[in-house]
Order: sequence, then structure tokens, then C-alpha cells
Amino acid sequence: MGDLTNYGLLIIHKEGILEPITLHLDDITYGGAAVGRYEGKAVFVPGGIPGEDVRVEIVEQKPRYAYARLLEVLRPSPDRVAPPCHAFGRCGGCQWQHIAYEAQLRFKTKIVRDQLQRLAQVSEPPVQPIIGMAEPWRYRNNMQFVVDDKGHLCLLEAGSNRPVAVGDCRLLCPELCEVFDQMELDYPGLAGVTLRVGRATGERMIVLETEGEEEAPEVEVDQPVSCVLLLPDGTGAALIGSTCLHEELGGRSLRVSAGSFFQVNTEQAGQLMRLVLEFADVQPGQTVLDAYGGVGTFGLALAETARQVIIVEGSPSAVADARENAAGAPNVRVIQGAVEAVLPTLEGPLDVAVLDPPRAGVAKEALAALAERRPTRIVYVSCDPGSLARDVRYLLERGYTLRTVQPVDMFPQTHHIESVALLKRG
Repeated sequence: MGDLTNYGLLIIHKEGILEPITLHLDDITYGGAAVGRYEGKAVFVPGGIPGEDVRVEIVEQKPRYAYARLLEVLRPSPDRVAPPCHAFGRCGGCQWQHIAYEAQLRFKTKIVRDQLQRLAQVSEPPVQPIIGMAEPWRYRNNMQFVVDDKGHLCLLEAGSNRPVAVGDCRLLCPELCEVFDQMELDYPGLAGVTLRVGRATGERMIVLETEGEEEAPEVEVDQPVSCVLLLPDGTGAALIGSTCLHEELGGRSLRVSAGSFFQVNTEQAGQLMRLVLEFADVQPGQTVLDAYGGVGTFGLALAETARQVIIVEGSPSAVADARENAAGAPNVRVIQGAVEAVLPTLEGPLDVAVLDPPRAGVAKEALAALAERRPTRIVYVSCDPGSLARDVRYLLERGYTLRTVQPVDMFPQTHHIESVALLKRG
């Protein structure tokens, strides 16, 4: 296949420790690397695709497995495509642009199933085919950049902290491309820049982060856009315009402040909303826990049916947004704090629990407290199949059954996978 720079394959920043070898790749794993076997040992090859014959060099040896750098594709998979981005392979933002989108979806469904089999010990996981996107590009409503010494917005190089100037990032939505193209920065204390947009409202925001206690930078922009300095406590100070923007989901307007989390893919967030409502199946008179509830995205929708919804969130910024978004909903209670600290203090029954934790999953103390409360249904929104499988196993051991798992492709062109799982007691 010749020079792999034409295919943008991932670079591992280590020297080879053995002579190059030839492998047949027969699987793909969580983390995005293809897998072959050599002398009885699994060899992980970033940039490879199952079905390919490749020439690689080993860069790291472990007792039971090894990591290798891809040198040449000897027999390409029919799923291999030319990545459209010139920075692919150097930039760490995408890992799978070299894989046809239908194959990406197939691999992600398989990875979720494999993780549940291996880590949750579920022999036949009820995993549904992943919900993909009709247009798997230009979907991100939020992107974080670092700033190089020339003031350019950059992403980080794969496997390192070195900045890569990407120019036109093909994941960034069109509304933010306009802002990106016109930004010029001349401020030495700037640590990072985040661009955000409400896709439904068109409200755009530039969020600046400094390295220390430097004075706020002066900002000039030629477009209607807010500019916010993010303070160490996660709150924002407006330099231009507002410290928040608004998004619409499920027919509801949501305030999202500069320091608050919101799903980066608005279209697929709508799919998550639909699945959470379907799986929760809340009945009148029930009490719902919305743990890691953010700005109230799921909790407020569930409150239309529930007797009471309790939103628990640790971020002060998101809590303030959730309280504002819940104004006029007397059956919604928003509590600031860690889920593992708040849950044991709650009184009364919990009929349904919705969990939307960060990548690390639910804290074990929180899972233990939840299992003691014995909600009839648990809806688990996960951005990490490994931590999902670990937490599912814990709940299975405490009397729950896994009814269904629906992956959703929130992050096309990357190996990251979102899933919504339903567990029921008994």
C-alpha cells in the first residue's frame, strides 16, 4: 500500500524494539486498535482494520500482549477509506476516519457486546444495533482547543501533548467554523479556548481559560458571539455578551452556562432523550432520581409524568443552570453534591433512577447506596463501555437484570461509544 502518510494512520511515539513482523488482524478492541496474534500473544495495532494483513513493529511488550506501530498495509480491508482530514494520524481528535462509517457502526456495536460479555459476565448481552447518523460529520457543538506559541487554535497530537494546527476540523459544526476562521489570539497567558453553540438557537460562545491569575484578555470579534473567561471555580465572567447560551431538546429550552456540561452532539442527544424516556417508563405518582443530572436535560423531561424528580449534580455551574431551567416545575428538586454523598441522605422511595456519569462510571459507594434503595428501573447512560460493564455486573449481583442496551453513535470518526442500558429489579 506504500507510504502510510497518505492514509493518516495513527503514530505511536516510541521506537521499535524488534524487527518488523507481519500480522493478520482479526478483531478490534475498545480503545480503537485492531488486534492480531504473534507467537500466542495479542498485538494491538492502532490504525489497522480487522481482515487486513499488515507489517508492524512492536513498540511495547507486556507479558500477555504487545503494542505495535503500523508500517504498511499489505492487504487492505474493503472497509478502509482515505481520511478527508490532512491532520488525521497526527491529531488525536479522531481515530477512525480511515474506516468506512458503516463499518465504524458495526465495530462499535460489537465492542459494547464484547465488553458486557467479558467484564459483566453476560453470556448473551441484549445489545441492539447502534443508532448512527445520516451525516456523520460537522456534528460537534462544543470543541476544546489549546493555543500554540503563535496564537493558533490547535488540538493535541495523538499520544502526546504537542499542539497540532488542524485548520478546518471536519467534526466542528458550521456555526463554529465561522468563529474559528476569524479568530486571532495574541495573549501569552491563554491555556485553552472552547467554542460552543446552541444548535437550535444559533447562540455562539468563546470560552477562554488562563494559566493563572492573569488579567482578563481583551477580545475583539466581528460576529455576534459571547466571550467568557472561565474562572477557577467553574463559573464564567462575561467579557462580551452573556455567560450562557440556550439549547433546545425535546421541545424544551435549556440554559447552559460556560462551565456546564452538555452533550457535544445535539442531534444524537435527542436520541438519548427519547431512549431515557422510553426506558424509564415513568408512571404518575413515581419518584425519579436523576443522578449526574447536569443542567436538567433528562430530569425535566421526566418531571412531566413523575410525582417528583430529584436531580443530583456536583458542578455548581450546572446546578445553577438546572435550577433556572426547573423554574416553574414545583416537582423538581435540584441538589448540589456528589451522588455518593447525597443518595444516602434522601428520604422516601425511589422508583426509577437515571444515571449519566462521567467516563469513569458510577462511584462504587453510589452504586451501593442505589442498590439499597432498590429502584424498580435503572436507566444507565454511559460514554464508556468498560465502566458500563463493570457497573452492570455490580447491579446484576444485587438482583437486577439487564433488559436491553442501545448504543448511540455520539462521536462518529472516533472510537468513543455512548450507550443507554435498562436494568430492572428481579
